Amino acid sequence: MRFGLDDGSKFKCVVQSFPDSVVMTGNRSEMARLVFPAMGVLIVSSPVGNWVVSSAHAIWLAPNITHDIRILGSVRMKSFYFDPTCAMTLPEHSCVVPVSPLLREIFRSLAEYPTAVGRCRRTRLMGELMIEKIVSRLPSVIHLPEPHDARLAAVCEDIQLSPDNMKTLQQYADELGCSARTLHRLFLDEMGVSFTVWRHHAKLLLALQWLARGRSILSISLDLGYQNQSAFTAMFRKYMGASPSQFSRTSPRVLQ
Repeated sequence: MRFGLDDGSKFKCVVQSFPDSVVMTGNRSEMARLVFPAMGVLIVSSPVGNWVVSSAHAIWLAPNITHDIRILGSVRMKSFYFDPTCAMTLPEHSCVVPVSPLLREIFRSLAEYPTAVGRCRRTRLMGELMIEKIVSRLPSVIHLPEPHDARLAAVCEDIQLSPDNMKTLQQYADELGCSARTLHRLFLDEMGVSFTVWRHHAKLLLALQWLARGRSILSISLDLGYQNQSAFTAMFRKYMGASPSQFSRTSPRVLQ
């Protein structure tokens, strides 16, 4: 599918504020949607995957995908809608987009003129630049696809229910009565990532939620099965491009 800016009527901006713990269920739009939490954290769930979206990221939601959004902290949310019949190419599938300082400034500028977005030359040009930057920032690193194969589902459920469990792929294969090579191939074919990467993503999704709630980095490290804080920090930095402490400083804390 192709998306983009064709004329002013096919691109709009909506700015909303939400208090902590709001849950929006059954969201669905015929238009592609880019959602950016200028502050706060979003937990987005859909049949195709789950994402944690902080103010360092935006989430691209493909058209006609039903999704739920849970709010962590006070959130100021900027949503940009794109008509799917437009001409410029954008992602076909929902994904998280890293937000650069330039992209953040584009979001800020467009949000100042929500009623004029797409209807004047200035906002059309900013919209075109926004699309160009979205494409250049793909792909995202933190995405948790949902498994369909029963064997994969069993492995993924165990990882999510017991994030401190450090079983190897071979151990899971032995329990399921198949080879490690078979499980490895299933992860690549169905999930698009290896077993190790999927498990890291699952741990990161939990870690990001816990950090947003003000938990200590050490307790998170231990609850995720790491022997020490340094090992967890190294993994976090590899995928997020920043340390857990840096993330904590830029994310609001949620009162327990």
